[in-house]
Amino acid sequence: MSRIDCQDFHQFVDPYLDGEFEGAERADFDAHLAVCGDCRRHYEQRVWFQQALRPALRRPVTMPAEVHARLMARLATAQRPARARRALKRALLPLPAIAAAVTLFIMSTPLQGFTLVDEAVSQHCQAVPVEVPAEEANELDDWFQGKLPFEFHAPRFGDEAPVTLLGGRLSQVGSEGGARRAAYLLYGVGQHKMTVLIFNRRGQDLHELGRRYTVSGRDLSIHDAGAYRVALYQRGPIGYAVTSDLPVQDLLSLMDGAL
Repeated sequence: MSRIDCQDFHQFVDPYLDGEFEGAERADFDAHLAVCGDCRRHYEQRVWFQQALRPALRRPVTMPAEVHARLMARLATAQRPARARRALKRALLPLPAIAAAVTLFIMSTPLQGFTLVDEAVSQHCQAVPVEVPAEEANELDDWFQGKLPFEFHAPRFGDEAPVTLLGGRLSQVGSEGGARRAAYLLYGVGQHKMTVLIFNRRGQDLHELGRRYTVSGRDLSIHDAGAYRVALYQRGPIGYAVTSDLPVQDLLSLMDGAL
């Protein structure tokens, strides 16, 4: 008989998946998994999550050209200690995906002039776990209720779309002094990762740049950022930034179900 309960299983499912338990400890997890349908479904979701994201996280990436140019311009004029300037230069070198994303996020946050597209790509590349695993949009609607200064509704991509919701967490957009609380949602699209940032746009027109499209009677814009594409659209005061490495037409097809 298993000596662990569902709470234990959910808390330690990742070390269990990674083979960090041995002997009696692993046997307890095996026994619980054999008799608990809820934990078995959670385990299968975590297995899929790791398999879906592993190729993307191993893929080497570089900063988008426009981000590189802005950093270089600021590096030339910034009055910072030599150590900080050297750190910024190192951030411009090609790195593995996770390291590049974390470096970009840390170094770019205090700088003014970073665009929403830059932020969306930076957060998309981060290997930060979700706070609430969820398979249904309604679950996220309930979890985010009261945690954001606006009415939150997770996008619905349609029953026929090959999109799997994985969960969400609290985040923010904007730098110091202008930071806004936001929702970060994580999806799987086949072997591709897709993320959505939802935030109060404060009157900002999200269609000022990028290629404009009309999908399901609603305007959106697609922005190229290196290997990624960011689709921006708005509903009243709320803005959405959808980021993925999917081809433009595939991204537009998914947006057709969500708008």
